[in-house]
Amino acid sequence: MSVSAVSFLARRYLRAKRSFVSVITVISVLGVAVGVLMMIVVNAVMQGFEGEFRKALIGYQPHLILKPADGKPAEPSVVDATLAKLRPQAGIQTAMGFAGGMFFLEHEGNQSATELYGLPADSAPSYMAKMAKHRLDGTMDLSDGGIVTGDYTAAEIDGRPGNRLAVYASSNVTTAVNRFREASDISDEKKRHEAYKLIKLKPIEAKLLGYTRSESAGHYADTTLATARQIFGLGEKFTGIMAETTNPNDIKALKKRLEEQNIIPAGWKAVLWTDSGDARLAAMSNERFMMFFIIGIIGLVAAFAVMNTTITVTTQKRREIGVLTALGARQAQIVQIFVSQAAVVGVVGTLSGLGFSALVLYYRNDIRGLIAQVSGGSASDADLFLSTIPAHIDPTFVAFTAIGSVLLCLAAALPPAWLASRVDPAVALRD
Repeated sequence: MSVSAVSFLARRYLRAKRSFVSVITVISVLGVAVGVLMMIVVNAVMQGFEGEFRKALIGYQPHLILKPADGKPAEPSVVDATLAKLRPQAGIQTAMGFAGGMFFLEHEGNQSATELYGLPADSAPSYMAKMAKHRLDGTMDLSDGGIVTGDYTAAEIDGRPGNRLAVYASSNVTTAVNRFREASDISDEKKRHEAYKLIKLKPIEAKLLGYTRSESAGHYADTTLATARQIFGLGEKFTGIMAETTNPNDIKALKKRLEEQNIIPAGWKAVLWTDSGDARLAAMSNERFMMFFIIGIIGLVAAFAVMNTTITVTTQKRREIGVLTALGARQAQIVQIFVSQAAVVGVVGTLSGLGFSALVLYYRNDIRGLIAQVSGGSASDADLFLSTIPAHIDPTFVAFTAIGSVLLCLAAALPPAWLASRVDPAVALRD
């Protein structure tokens, strides 16, 4: 039996007697298409969300911070010496000494707290440039006595650009609390009241310059180095060193290189942008793995549909198989007929799945809007972070999915095809 005869019989068995294509064949093709569709769409969307989240972390956090492990201020001489060795390093884009820490803001009786970075005048514009895309109101141009914060913090204190704020370091609050406890232990009532009167926070006046979207820019505030030094009482000292890198994804390798070359001063520690995001990125990766596991079950169901189609066809064509065997067809040729049939189902289903997934990804936001409209929800909000559905199509993953889908169909068809090839022609013709 020739190859053309095998191909002819495979195509013929896909058709019903009174229609162009059998219902079972259509169901098998749709099962494969749905499996491919789900694999590609879920992977693209999950990678899109992971990529956008990674960009958000890189976009607002300092890539690398070096500071004393004991939390004490850094001497200018140590900072200058470290910057001289750090700036020429490959992968370092900018490096600067900074002053910062937790501080409190107050406006018209409303209070909030956040972390503050004080940037030197010569390096602040380049750092604030990456914050500009998160701006909601006001200006990102830092000036002495001015502070840029997140919209969440601004809302808590009911602040608007131009408002005057009272700000003070968290250490002032700690000192005031300790003094209050000491005063409370004084038994003499007169002395106790005198001690209470000495407890003062001594806030510094500042101006709210503008605020950013906290969802995408984090809960941080920025000001000039001089203002931060005044707030934290550092004098001429620094909190540490802040650096931006050319490739943030390689930050761990950069840290290892800096440690090997002894560029990080003794007693200092390195804080990476990934330190606060690794757990969430790992959670997203785990979620994607579980989605693949669930979708893999859909792929297995599609494979069983192909196997069911092959079993049905081999049962219906039992007499014809007996005739072919009696005429001299080899077992391998019988197997080839039904495996070729499964190959057609796999290829057509895979191509259909690729086409459907391309349409779904292209119109993903329109589909979301339609679902939101039908369910009575909000289609989108321009003020929200990730107001659209991100997607990243990995060509390698698409190729492996397509090839794997076809191979799975072939593997599913092989057992029933092998069993059909072992039918005794005499028994088959007698049934």
